[in-house]
Amino acid sequence: MHGVITNELLLRQIASGDREAFRALYRNTSDMLFSVCLSLLKDRARAEDILQDAFVRVWDKAQSFDPAKGSASTWLVVMTRRLALNELRRHKHDGPSLDDADCDLADTIAADLSEGDPIGKRRLKPCLEKLADMQRESILLAYIHGYTNEELARRFQRPLGTVKSWLLRGLADLRKCLQ
Repeated sequence: MHGVITNELLLRQIASGDREAFRALYRNTSDMLFSVCLSLLKDRARAEDILQDAFVRVWDKAQSFDPAKGSASTWLVVMTRRLALNELRRHKHDGPSLDDADCDLADTIAADLSEGDPIGKRRLKPCLEKLADMQRESILLAYIHGYTNEELARRFQRPLGTVKSWLLRGLADLRKCLQ
């Protein structure tokens, strides 16, 4: 087979038990997924544990990947992020300050833009800056630091419905800006 072997193809091969494909996918994506874990957990050992859990899950669940629903990178980031958020919730955190929200959002979300999009990071920052302050802060805290809607409502001392609206409208505006 000529050409580049994509992560999507590797996931299909992993679903049929191909260990070499698993090694290749690990080499292709482990740095990116580790940065997702580390940005949420702020603890190298815990991030390494979650990364290992994520790849165990990849091996077990590769057959559930559906390329019609998104790229392999997005599937991997979402799954890894969920594991890291579950770890955060198990070990309740004090919560970062808004200054911590300046962590490299682009690296965490870049996989969601589209695989292989080299300008994605540069496109994201101006789109975030166009959002209202509360929308931007809510999105950063929710998607980077793992805050739940209820935690955001308490943090901002606003009704839960208001926080949900900030998130929904902010994400819709981000999608629109990025298209």
